[in-house]
Amino acid sequence: MKDYHFSAVLPQHARACIQEILRNYLVLKEEEISLYDAKNRFVAENYKAIHTSPSADVAAMDGYAVMAEETFDAYDTNPKYIENFKTVQTGESVENFNTVIPFEDVQVEDGKIKIFQSYYPRQNVRSQGEDIKEGEMIIKKGEILTFFDKVYLKAGGWLCVRVYKMPKVAFVPTGDELVDKIEEVGQLVEFNSVIFSELLSQYGFEITIFRPVANNLNVLKETLKKLIDEFDIVFVNAGSSKGDKDLTHEAIQSLGKVTVHGIAIKPGKPTVIGEINGKLVMGLPGFPVSMFFVLKEIFLRAFFDAYLLNPKEKSYFAVVERRIGSDVGAEEYIRVHVENKDGKNHARVLKRGASAISSLKRADGYIIVPVNVDVVEEGSLVEVKMI
Repeated sequence: MKDYHFSAVLPQHARACIQEILRNYLVLKEEEISLYDAKNRFVAENYKAIHTSPSADVAAMDGYAVMAEETFDAYDTNPKYIENFKTVQTGESVENFNTVIPFEDVQVEDGKIKIFQSYYPRQNVRSQGEDIKEGEMIIKKGEILTFFDKVYLKAGGWLCVRVYKMPKVAFVPTGDELVDKIEEVGQLVEFNSVIFSELLSQYGFEITIFRPVANNLNVLKETLKKLIDEFDIVFVNAGSSKGDKDLTHEAIQSLGKVTVHGIAIKPGKPTVIGEINGKLVMGLPGFPVSMFFVLKEIFLRAFFDAYLLNPKEKSYFAVVERRIGSDVGAEEYIRVHVENKDGKNHARVLKRGASAISSLKRADGYIIVPVNVDVVEEGSLVEVKMI
């Protein structure tokens, strides 16, 4: 008789199991690529500026470089003529001058410039090293490259960057009912692959999405045999629970070993963690919200910690608008909408069902209720992790 009972492990234990499997076989290789191709990649070494930018005090606009002290007694009814000046373009060194007067603010008469107001020292001047100084740390090993990290690297003199080559991962949906377009009653659109692809592509994973596999144990086993040789990590979507058509556990167990079947999280409990030929294979829940949080809070957190990577995830604090009840014994991920009222962030709880993908679309982020907490009181200050 099939065992329908879950023996859920704590989320930290599930992450530890993933890390142990990964560390036994997967070493992240490195590659040097153009800065322009380095979107969503983790750097493999520390980077410091190799030059100073700007390299000297430069003009912040086109105009005339002068000494500010010579302008102090100029005003509308008492214009002043200045003989000692230099014509400069934006970005050009001001040399021994300390202020730039825009072209449109002066009149040129007999080789002199006529000004009608005073200027303070360093007005319209960019200082040497204003952007970055030689030797200044730009980004540390293991950090993900953001938009402005790349700008900063270019300003600091770098054209190429050494990054980690992320794993090749396969995503295999399962279910006879899954289609790309509904044509008859009983069919469901397969869209979890979009969630998977968008989430993991944010971190540079090499992703391949496969068409749905039928609810057939032998077909699933043959699929896994083929994929495990080609990919570093294989994800099977749906079939991870303990119903009669949930075959992921059995398929992995028959070809390798299942380490975890059931995690004390909500949503996302019916998750399988195992290995085939020493490689990580995960069975992800079929409900989209469950799958999202298993990937986000279990797999990705474990992966980043295993390889000392910093994804620079953002969060902020907010006050919960109403009392939140939760089940002791499960770490719960609660989607919230955040609104700023009178200078304070307020978090409103959204629909908590595992299948309600609309709640992810409307959510600004989510809060984590720990395993040993059953109530978050109204007015409590909580951390909201951005989605």
